Amino acid sequence: MALMRIPPGVPLEELDYILPQLVNDGLGEGNEFLVAQLGRDERTAELVAVLIWHGFLPMGGHGLLLPKIHMTRCILAPAQVHTGRKVRRRARGFHLTVDSAWSRVVEHIQQLTYTHEPGDCWLSVDLANLYMQVGRVRSRWRRGGVTFHSVELWDTESGELVAGEIGYVCGRIYSSCTGFTKKQQYPGAGSIQLSALGHWLARSGFVLWDLGMDLKYKRDLGARLVSRSEWAEQVR
Repeated sequence: MALMRIPPGVPLEELDYILPQLVNDGLGEGNEFLVAQLGRDERTAELVAVLIWHGFLPMGGHGLLLPKIHMTRCILAPAQVHTGRKVRRRARGFHLTVDSAWSRVVEHIQQLTYTHEPGDCWLSVDLANLYMQVGRVRSRWRRGGVTFHSVELWDTESGELVAGEIGYVCGRIYSSCTGFTKKQQYPGAGSIQLSALGHWLARSGFVLWDLGMDLKYKRDLGARLVSRSEWAEQVR
């Protein structure tokens, strides 16, 4: 299936007009991805900010930028996060931080999270660096104060990083991008991290948590599945 390409150098003003139409009409043939060059310049960082503003999740692969607009998406109001009894019991001895260990979280994701086999993680070094660069954009394209963040769950006694994620903020919406958990050594750490993050988001005034594709553990948190059109209504 051919992906719709964003031409290099296309004016961002033009994309700003076209992207809402693509979100409304879809990308054709059940496709969820666009494709663009993964540059290291400020213009690519501005492009990522524009894509996020219009509801795309900026993923990557094969040295390319792969913005994704899900056919269906899991969302949750942070104030409605469900924390099960088992998670509450297991949570003793862990603590959550935000923006304390970006590089370590990225490294753990690259080592522990993959699609088919170890090493094929879509979060490349170049893409992670681009995420950081988005927060330094000073032009009008960084609407909603788009900024990427790292989230860390630590074992308090050992000081070991046991789970975490990279996500981004746009206005009062937080989107989880990708993460990791050391589930063999610390069973349930991923659920603890997500539950703690949900409560942190609620206390921080976020009104919507975008969890991306539909998976059971997200439903267990209380997330519901919405269509692309309903997601678009939430972000506009």
